Amino acid sequence: ARLDALLAIMTTLSDTCVLHRAGIEGLHTMQRGAQHVLDVGGSASLAGRRALNQLDQQLLALNASPGGAADLLAACLFIDGLEPALGRVSRSV
Repeated sequence: ARLDALLAIMTTLSDTCVLHRAGIEGLHTMQRGAQHVLDVGGSASLAGRRALNQLDQQLLALNASPGGAADLLAACLFIDGLEPALGRVSRSV
């Protein structure tokens, strides 16, 4: 689920890491490729894993890494992890 969440972010984010290394065409390659992975069933499906591998190879050839998308996912997961802890604090006060 987290990998598909990353892919979903990659479909729309104007990732400045990718823009810096691969330009606007590289960004579009990332966005279209991520959407294709999701369209064929996501990372849990065989077709999705094949499409993901192809996208990985394309981004490696462009020397592009979706670091902005990864950072955004990390922030979301961090905030999601805080919710249970904050709930325990507010109930104990």
